[in-house]
Amino acid sequence: MNRIFILLFCFLASGIQSSCSQQDENDINVEVFDIYPADDIEISTHTTWTSNHYPTRIEEFKKNRLGFGDVVFLGNSITEQGGSWRDLLSIRNAKNRGIAGDTTEGVLARLGELFYFKTDKVFILIGINDLFHPSMTPELIAENIIEIVNQIHQYSPNTEVFVQSVLPTTTESLIDTIITLNTNLENSQSQHPYQFINLHQHFVLENGKMDMTFSYDGVHLNDSGYQVWVDLIQNKL
Repeated sequence: MNRIFILLFCFLASGIQSSCSQQDENDINVEVFDIYPADDIEISTHTTWTSNHYPTRIEEFKKNRLGFGDVVFLGNSITEQGGSWRDLLSIRNAKNRGIAGDTTEGVLARLGELFYFKTDKVFILIGINDLFHPSMTPELIAENIIEIVNQIHQYSPNTEVFVQSVLPTTTESLIDTIITLNTNLENSQSQHPYQFINLHQHFVLENGKMDMTFSYDGVHLNDSGYQVWVDLIQNKL
C-alpha cells in the first residue's frame, strides 16, 4: 500500500520529481499505476475499426513501455506507419505512439504514459481523422490539440512539445479546413508551451493537395515522404 501511494504521489506532484525519479526508473511494476486507458474505453470520434484497433495498440504499448526521457512520436496512422522511429532517426530512445484512426479525443485519453515517464520530447501529429466528423470544426480540433499540449506541460513540465501541422490530402473538401486548422495551431504557439513545425508546406502542391511524390494513397506517406519528415525535424532532436 505504501509503495502504491508513493507512485501515485509521484504522478500527481509533477513539480516534485527529484525524490521520485530514481525509484520510478528502477520500478518494474508500473502496471500498478493507472497510466493506460481502460480496455473498454469508448471514444466518440473513433470509427468501429479504430475502436477495435485502439485497445490492441494500447496492449502493445503496455508490453513495450516508454522509458524515462524518451523521444515520443504521438499521432495516428501516419505516425504508426513510420514503424521504428528509432531506425528512421538513428536515435535509440525514439518511440512510436501512433494509433491508426486515432483522433484528438483518443490522444487525450492516453497521455498518462507520457506523464509517468517524463518524456524528453514529444512530436504530435494529429487531427486529420477528426476532420471527417461534421461536429469537429478546425477550431475545436485546435483546442483539443492545445489541451493535449497543456496537459503534457502540467504533468511533465520539462517535456519539450512540438506540434506538427496536419498534412495535405488529395481530398478536395478538406483543403480549406486543413489550412484553417494549421493556421490556428501556428498562431497559437506564442500563447502555449509548444513549438509549431509546418510540415504541410513541404508536402503540398499549388492546388492545395498532397504531392503524390510523397504518398501512396493521397493521405499516408511513402518512404520518400518519411525521409522528408525526418529531414525537417532533425534539427529539433
